[in-house]
Amino acid sequence: MNRLFGKLGFIHRRLWRDDGLYRAALLLGPAALLGCMLALGAWKSSLAVQAWTYRPPAWAAVQRSTWNTDSDQPQMVQPDRLLPPAGPDGGLTGYEIGSRITVNPIEMNSQMEVDVKPTATSAFYLDGPTFDMKQIIGQGPQSALYAALGSSFLSIRTAGVYALSAKFERPAGSSADCLIRLGFGPRRIISNLEVGVVGDISKTFDAARFDLQPGLYRVGWAFSCWSGHELVDTGRMTLMVAHPGEPGLAPARADDIVRPERIQR
Repeated sequence: MNRLFGKLGFIHRRLWRDDGLYRAALLLGPAALLGCMLALGAWKSSLAVQAWTYRPPAWAAVQRSTWNTDSDQPQMVQPDRLLPPAGPDGGLTGYEIGSRITVNPIEMNSQMEVDVKPTATSAFYLDGPTFDMKQIIGQGPQSALYAALGSSFLSIRTAGVYALSAKFERPAGSSADCLIRLGFGPRRIISNLEVGVVGDISKTFDAARFDLQPGLYRVGWAFSCWSGHELVDTGRMTLMVAHPGEPGLAPARADDIVRPERIQR
């Protein structure tokens, strides 16, 4: 047995010294590839755990500071995360398009202030920049009012001045109250309660302007429409973005809003 190991050692040393292809094959062989695959899997799993454990900011806090939407000067914000490299399909490595949504109970007091509870009862995912009550209703408990709270990242690939806002739409119908909130980084852009909406409405709120560098910026929103003690299935909220050089706001592009990849089960 010792003679066999000795011969194998001699062959290995000779090939390692004289054969570059052998060295490359050994370094990039199954063991190295397995290590890379394990490291990649661990990294993706950590991103997915962050997606499930991240809790959106408590938009219920009435005293929360708000971005100035009247300023002509764009406001500076630092990215929450570095911009990941692009994958083979052009998307960001470790991320996918869309938002993670949690269902959080709400209460409205006599001062018409909506308290969004911090504890979520369920979670789901939505793609695209528009969040419709038809997608939200039925995701939470039947016996309580709740709002959908979205968490995602605004993907900035080109430095420049961006504007962010939200659009609220509801067709004419029975009276309803609707909550619309939008946060960017540590502050709100919009905090609005539409009370007794009956007629057809389409409203785009004042935008806040930001001077942004490439990176991922945290975005959070809350949305719900209800009548009395029941949610209604009409009403929608759309995230609006103006990119550098664009004349005005438009619905966010498909790849503007991203979330960490989910664990594939």
